[in-house]
Amino acid sequence: MTDDIRERRTGHRVTMTDVAREAGCSQTTVSVVLGGETSIRISPETRRRVIEAVAALGYRHRPPRRGRPKPPPETPAAPVLARAAGSARSRTARVTSEIGLRIVGGLYPEGTTLPGDAELMGMFKVSRTVLREAMKTLSGKGLLMAKSRIGTRVRPRADWQLFDSELLMWHAEIGFTDDFLNALGEMRLMVEPEAAALAAARRQPGQVAALNGWVDRMAAGRSRRDFVDADLNLHLAIARLAGNPFLPALSSLIEVALAAALTKSSPVDEPGGAENSAAQHRAIVTAIAAGDPAAARAAMRIVIGEGVRRAAAGAG
Repeated sequence: MTDDIRERRTGHRVTMTDVAREAGCSQTTVSVVLGGETSIRISPETRRRVIEAVAALGYRHRPPRRGRPKPPPETPAAPVLARAAGSARSRTARVTSEIGLRIVGGLYPEGTTLPGDAELMGMFKVSRTVLREAMKTLSGKGLLMAKSRIGTRVRPRADWQLFDSELLMWHAEIGFTDDFLNALGEMRLMVEPEAAALAAARRQPGQVAALNGWVDRMAAGRSRRDFVDADLNLHLAIARLAGNPFLPALSSLIEVALAAALTKSSPVDEPGGAENSAAQHRAIVTAIAAGDPAAARAAMRIVIGEGVRRAAAGAG
């Protein structure tokens, strides 16, 4: 089908950015899934979201035939999704994401030395300048360390900046281990109950109505995506009401933890599940509205505990 026909059906040309936004993943992951790339491991949940996003935007993805050579990384396989931006910045972002996914996915394990610059430049079809910028970005995230006469090595996982939003996204796209999910749950229990308590102590008149609006959307539970969006926005709004400038910096952790739990097993999939979950979240909002920090803290712990249980059950 030509671009013109696609534009008449959707009203605009769909790009990888559109699909990535719809699927909640990176453009590189969209390219990997649609291009049939096998060297980068992508979780089944992420692959499903990409294919569903393509369908939701009015396209039918056909995987490349076996035996047909894959297109070069600079030209993704899907015909209308092949409009990758040509700027150096977008190329740097793509190379950063592809190498990052390979590191997180174990293709480049901890302690190993990456291929040389010439090989990587040929692999990704980019200039030395673009490659060096990507390496600099990955080094800033704690993933790489360059040493003269040795090369660029993958640093131990303990050195990775796990609060970095891109790094968390790469973990989500590759697929979380049980240990990683448990660690995310522990971090949420350390942070979010206290954020709810602070919100109860510091909320101002008129700020609670928006929280109830998000709970109402959760209760409606029309789709997984609507539920996740409402759930996430409620938690982020509570973090903002806490009034601590450090809490918004943890929004990526909250976002990835919720997405991980709800894509594996969502309350929307169970009879009455959306309503029950919304009621648990409503208890947090009620405590915040009443200015009761202890009740808000306890209600948040119940919600996070349920999320951890659901994620563990989905992983099993």
